[in-house]
Amino acid sequence: MARGTRLTVVPTAQAPLWRGLDYGPAVVVLSPAAARPADLPVAWQPLEQLYQVAWCAIPPGADGAGSLDRVEDVLETLADRRTRTQVVAHTALTDVACRIAAEFPDIVRGLVLVGPGRTPEPTGVPTRRVTLAKTAVGPGALARPDVVDDITAALAAADHRAPREAESIRIRWTAPEAVGE
Repeated sequence: MARGTRLTVVPTAQAPLWRGLDYGPAVVVLSPAAARPADLPVAWQPLEQLYQVAWCAIPPGADGAGSLDRVEDVLETLADRRTRTQVVAHTALTDVACRIAAEFPDIVRGLVLVGPGRTPEPTGVPTRRVTLAKTAVGPGALARPDVVDDITAALAAADHRAPREAESIRIRWTAPEAVGE
């Protein structure tokens, strides 16, 4: 190699951080960060009792290169298990969250967008927005206890609506022999 020639090192995308239940409903968190946390932020730890939590870091300005493959791997795993999933994303990643909802319509039941920003085009799933105080706008906002309280409320509201929707589409089955009577 010629002197002065540098090799460009492209960091590989970090594997998502998985915490919580082994099976059951899931929450996929899309965080605009260069690296995922070593452990789930303290404010998120109570959610481990209710959900499978997959925390995915998507580096800013990287257009999700490599990271999107990791996020898709998470959703493919959840799709294989037919897991009801909600996506929580910082609004800096609204396009990524909408793309995920469109790509996995069978399992993504809702989006929770955290922060200011444009309202996305209809995604086919309920979308809720958690607004932030001006002091909480950065990528670390997803870990703030007050913000996580609002996220928890949005997730709970979506979970409570799911059984009512299922009831409204319940079909009554009649035994074939009863039909001819």
